[in-house]
Amino acid sequence: MTSSEVVTLRPLTLGDLDRATLVQARAFLNDPLWVYLIPDLRQRQIYLPRFSRVLFHFGILNGQAYGVGDPLAGVAIWSAPGQKTKLSAALRAGWPRLLFSPFLFQFVRAGEIFGRFGEMQKQYAPDPHYYLNTISVLPEAQGQGIASKLIRPFLAQADREGVSAYTETMTPSNVGLYQHYGFQVMEAYRVPAKDLSLWAFFRPVTK
Repeated sequence: MTSSEVVTLRPLTLGDLDRATLVQARAFLNDPLWVYLIPDLRQRQIYLPRFSRVLFHFGILNGQAYGVGDPLAGVAIWSAPGQKTKLSAALRAGWPRLLFSPFLFQFVRAGEIFGRFGEMQKQYAPDPHYYLNTISVLPEAQGQGIASKLIRPFLAQADREGVSAYTETMTPSNVGLYQHYGFQVMEAYRVPAKDLSLWAFFRPVTK
């Protein structure tokens, strides 16, 4: 990425883990999937930071976690085409402990949804692509261009490499956001018997 694109975007280190956890947990507190998985707000405030910490610990160890702001106000996890995750990173980040804990029940409840995530990605982005796993901006920092700094540099890099980009969301207000950055809605999937929807987004190479 060029210096003009990076601005305040930087890779995260383990020293950023506490703050990244806070940003992710606060941004996703009222996320439709998390509200479905853990309807009780107090319980969500307990479990969401635990999950967020493992997620970003894993992302940092794999060189896929990025942030904006000092202190961090926005964070994201991007994987590049062909970038492999490490089993050792999963162990160090604590995925096994999280899965074999009271949180396991929530993963089971979301099994169908997570499975659909994977199916959509394979269907709509079968070729090498950049994948936006998650993006979070503190509620009080929204509207300040932070999401743009977490998205545009990677889309520009994808264009330079001649590859596409893919992401998904379960938050209706995010649909217009991704369309603004050139993503196309490939499917709006209604989860059977649940008040939840899942949108798949694909962004082709822009010359």
